[in-house]
Amino acid sequence: MKFGKRILAGLTLLLAAVGLLLSLAGGIGVWVVKKPVTTKATHVFGRVDGALDTAEQGLGQVKTSLARATERLESVKEEQRKLAQEPRKGTALGRVLGRTVQQKIGPEIGNAHEKLHTVAEAAVVVNAVLEDVGNFPFLSAAGLDIDRLTEMNKRLVDVGPAAWELSRLLGEPESDADAGAQLSRIEQLLKTLQRLVADYESQVTQARQRTGDVKARVFSWITPAAVLISLVCFWVALSQLCLLSRAWSCLTATGTPNPAPGER
Repeated sequence: MKFGKRILAGLTLLLAAVGLLLSLAGGIGVWVVKKPVTTKATHVFGRVDGALDTAEQGLGQVKTSLARATERLESVKEEQRKLAQEPRKGTALGRVLGRTVQQKIGPEIGNAHEKLHTVAEAAVVVNAVLEDVGNFPFLSAAGLDIDRLTEMNKRLVDVGPAAWELSRLLGEPESDADAGAQLSRIEQLLKTLQRLVADYESQVTQARQRTGDVKARVFSWITPAAVLISLVCFWVALSQLCLLSRAWSCLTATGTPNPAPGER
């Protein structure tokens, strides 16, 4: 019976010692890990901020290109109106206007398309990072709407062929009505794109605010979480220390022989 108690006390002593070492390692290790975790969080949210900056800059450049295209289209529209009122159609002037569309409006549309592609790449980065962060409780945040970017891209793709068709119509005699209709179509497309870009700028701003809230929560939790984990580990260490002391007492007590009746 005493031998069994000694085995049980020794096993308890061993397990308590292991638990004590592990809990002390956890209580100290959490502070060692805290710095890399903070650095990793800083890097992750730095990627999001950088991608949002790229998206904002790209949208600003898209707006600038669309504004220039709209301004030049207005100039072409005014010249086309004057040309339509002339008694003799000026084919040469129409060709000049057509070249204006090709050389000044077309490149602005191409530049807007390129910058919108940059915005889409930045949006993918933002969504990917926020999706990873959202796997943790209370850290989910909505990203950017990729479908809206796809819609803007499709409308930009429509503007290119429409501008080319306009340049062709302006160079042909007796095509004022068709050229005017094409001008109106391109003008409507540009207005719609400008509205969509403005709406998306607002969405990027909201995404930045949401990301800022998540970032603030993460950094406000790192230190308290480290304190809580270390306190729990040290409490466990204290309990293991008590268990260790008790097991040692039981082990030494079972090893002491009971006195004979005549020796009492």
